[in-house]
Amino acid sequence: VTGWQAQALKAGYVAGCSVGGLEDAIRKCTTFIRRTTYANYKFGYSGTPGTGGNMTGIGTVGLQLLGAGDSAEAGGGVRTIATERLALYQQVLNNPGAWNGVMGPNLYGFYYDTQAVFNSQVGAGGGANWKEWRNCFEKVLIRAQQPEGYWEVRTGWALGADLPGRIFATTQACLQLEVYYRYLPTFNISTMDQCKVAGSG
Repeated sequence: VTGWQAQALKAGYVAGCSVGGLEDAIRKCTTFIRRTTYANYKFGYSGTPGTGGNMTGIGTVGLQLLGAGDSAEAGGGVRTIATERLALYQQVLNNPGAWNGVMGPNLYGFYYDTQAVFNSQVGAGGGANWKEWRNCFEKVLIRAQQPEGYWEVRTGWALGADLPGRIFATTQACLQLEVYYRYLPTFNISTMDQCKVAGSG
């Protein structure tokens, strides 16, 4: 939920919102996200670091959008995605039968992983991470699409072989495949601030 609010705060900021406290809310949000990073640069579901990692993508994206994309936490998040999370996709690429078992608990997180790696192209080495991620995830998703056009994951939260499950899985797959068209990798608060400074002189 905090990840969604981070995106809303960024959207309000770049739209020129002048609500009092906005910048303080952004600062607090950034601080909270950084504090939920585990020692191995994974992000979890709560303010108390524990186990997991499916929220690593949204944690990283939140930091990228709120101007902390150069932080150790965001950089570590990208590295975790480019290694551990990519390994999950590679597992399905090498063994299509692993689709349900791997995608069930990870499909939602994979969308944000894709966005985070896409955003990271502006940093050192980010282009290589994106190329490797894209070369894997696109093949997996395209191969898994049903002839009727939907995706289906039979295990995991909010997934299943029924219509709601197919809609959810299809939405997550489509959002990943269209990440190029929905976001510019440099469109974040830090960049906006640099443009404001440059324009004021």
